[in-house]
Amino acid sequence: MRTPGPDGPPAPVEYPVTLYLDDEEHVTVQATPLDLEDFAIGYLYAEGLIAGPEDIRRLAADPERGLIWVDLRHPVAGATGPGGPRPVQGAERGVLPGGLDALRPVPEGVRVARRDLVEWLKVMGRSTPLYRRSGGVHAAMLVHVPSGEHVIREDIGRHNAVDKVIGAALRRGWTGPEAVLLTSGRISFEMCARLVRFGAGLAASRTTATDMAVELAGRMGVDLIGYLRGERDLALFTSGRRLLDP
Repeated sequence: MRTPGPDGPPAPVEYPVTLYLDDEEHVTVQATPLDLEDFAIGYLYAEGLIAGPEDIRRLAADPERGLIWVDLRHPVAGATGPGGPRPVQGAERGVLPGGLDALRPVPEGVRVARRDLVEWLKVMGRSTPLYRRSGGVHAAMLVHVPSGEHVIREDIGRHNAVDKVIGAALRRGWTGPEAVLLTSGRISFEMCARLVRFGAGLAASRTTATDMAVELAGRMGVDLIGYLRGERDLALFTSGRRLLDP
C-alpha cells in the first residue's frame, strides 16, 4: 500500500502486470500484484486458452516486478494475436476474452438459501484486509457449497478479483456447478460471462448487475442477485430457481 500523506489512508496499489505465455508477451493489465498465479490461471481459463491448471507446465510470478510466466503443455498457436502482444488493459476491462461462441448454458448445480448468501457476505467483509486499509479495492469470493470452504481474493479491478478466485478454485479442483460467487462490485457482462464459462449458476453483489449481464444470465441459466444486505433486502434480477427461498 502506498501512503499519500501522514493523515490520509493508504492508497490502493495499481500496477502494470505483464503475463508471458510460452516466452511471448501476452498481455499487460493494471492490477493489484497479489495472488498473481491464481490470476494467471483464471485469466487464461476465461480466455479459453486452458481447460484447467493441468494444461500448465510451468507457472511462476514475481509480484515485485509485476511479471508472470506461463508455459503451456500444449502451446496455443497465435495466442498473442496477429498484432503481437495485447495493449495494456485497465483494471476494469470491457472486452470479453474468448468471445461468446464458447459459452454454453450453465448446468444444474447447488441451490442455496438467502440466509447463506448473507452470512457469506459477512465472511467476505471480515476477510478483506486491503479494503479495510484503503477502502479502494474490490473483493470476490467463491464458496464451495458441498464442503463449506471458500476462497477470497482482492484486486483494484472487479474482473481481476473474479479471475483470481476462479483460478484459486480451479487449483483446488472445484467445479462451477458446486460454487457460488459473491462480489463487492457491479456484475458486468464480462464478469457474468466468466461465471458462465466456469459453470457457476449463482452470483450475488453488494451493488448491482448491468442490463447486459442480466440478459446474458437469463439466456445461460444463471441467477444474479444485487443489493445484497439482508435476507429480505436484495434484488433478484433473474428467475431465482437456484435459491431455496426465491
